[in-house]
Amino acid sequence: MFIAARLVTLYILLLLSGVIVLQIERAKRGFKVELRRIAGLEAMDEVVGRATEMGRPIHFSAGVGNLTTRGAPAMMASLEILGHLAWMSAKYGSRVITTVAQGDVFAVSEEIVKGAYLRAGRPDEYTPDMVRFLSPSQFAYAGGIAGIINREKCAANVIIGHFAAEAIYIAESAHLAGAIQIAGTTNMYQLPFFVASCDYTLIGEEIFAAGAYYSKNPVDLGALSGQDFARAFAIVLMLLGVALATMGDKSLADWLK
Repeated sequence: MFIAARLVTLYILLLLSGVIVLQIERAKRGFKVELRRIAGLEAMDEVVGRATEMGRPIHFSAGVGNLTTRGAPAMMASLEILGHLAWMSAKYGSRVITTVAQGDVFAVSEEIVKGAYLRAGRPDEYTPDMVRFLSPSQFAYAGGIAGIINREKCAANVIIGHFAAEAIYIAESAHLAGAIQIAGTTNMYQLPFFVASCDYTLIGEEIFAAGAYYSKNPVDLGALSGQDFARAFAIVLMLLGVALATMGDKSLADWLK
């Protein structure tokens, strides 16, 4: 059965899709595309600089997920961040220790770190112990990370990906070791712990912005800019709906049904 009121949803979808396509085309043609500032991604330079100055390594973890089922999208986004972080570390003579909990993530992480050192023109500086498989058991994995951070005296701890109950244990261990921390996950129930214990936190889908943020690819930049507009539009609609409902007017809610 045709429901006329649902046309509003279709119109909004077409509007937002059009904005995204428009921003992609503008980026392709060389127009400057503005992105909102994401402090956690901008802080990567600070992290590498701190580690280089102190002569101490950076620890990186994508969490306990894998690349096929559990937390796969977040893991993919996290590995993009690993590529940038490893390249920056190789470029400035720092060192990244990457710990993994799953076999498929281990194999991909090795290739990413090797490729980063190759792109930086320093393939000989890559060593096999830069990527370490610990355990698929989440708390054994977290315990292994805590030991590495303390033994290696890591200057920074970057934990972005799929995390569960082990998250606070890893973050608190790094905090006690004095490491600067950048964290992020799409698991909303873990974000409060990251916010409380880390210097910078990527909230939810912000970790998916990393590819565009670092690559500056016009298509990625345009799509990300269009999605930012969609978020702003959704916030405006919600605030308008709250205001109208507070005044006893439910017309907007009925209009959007």
